[in-house]
Amino acid sequence: MQEQLEYNTLRPQLYLSEYGRCFQKMVDKITLTEDKDLRSKLAISLMNVMVNLNPSIKELDNYQQKLWDQIHIISGFKLDIDGPFPKPEPEFINQKPEQIPYNNVRIKFRFYGRNLQYMVDRATKIENEDIKQSFINMIASFMSNSSRNWNNEYLTPDVIAEHLKTLSKDKLHLQSENLSIHVEKDYKKIKAFYKQNKKFKNKNNRNHKNNKDRF
Repeated sequence: MQEQLEYNTLRPQLYLSEYGRCFQKMVDKITLTEDKDLRSKLAISLMNVMVNLNPSIKELDNYQQKLWDQIHIISGFKLDIDGPFPKPEPEFINQKPEQIPYNNVRIKFRFYGRNLQYMVDRATKIENEDIKQSFINMIASFMSNSSRNWNNEYLTPDVIAEHLKTLSKDKLHLQSENLSIHVEKDYKKIKAFYKQNKKFKNKNNRNHKNNKDRF
């Protein structure tokens, strides 16, 4: 007699697939248990199994309530027990989080990123001139390195000073010679040089070996 295969598409829905179908069947069996006291004891044992399967969950706040909520979800909210926490409402569990509004404010220089605009705005509000200049030098260094990494373009201090003026809405009037810009080493080019040099040496070694084998 040929055994009939059972496909997952024909099986009952898994409410929390991460626990698997065997766990789902255990919850279903507990849910159908007639004696409420026994049903509650079995649910407590099952919750302890969940903790043993994932001990790190103890690090979370209110981890026990989260596990009980998951048991109720797996049961399709049909489990009736005397648990330590009230049964969660399906509407509360299934509600979608509020949509985060997208920031549609257009930034003037995309390769700098949006955070740079916040930094420039902060710089315009610093009153101490020494601290302000140090902060501006840090921003200018970031601008120089960011442009070099993303656009492969080396900005002059004059261009950076002009960009700062634009980003600050004419609140920062800087002399380019007063900017102290720290330029990071171009590790990408250094790495590419050594990689190319290694290929060249390997090619020479192979040619030398081939020539040696010929004679």
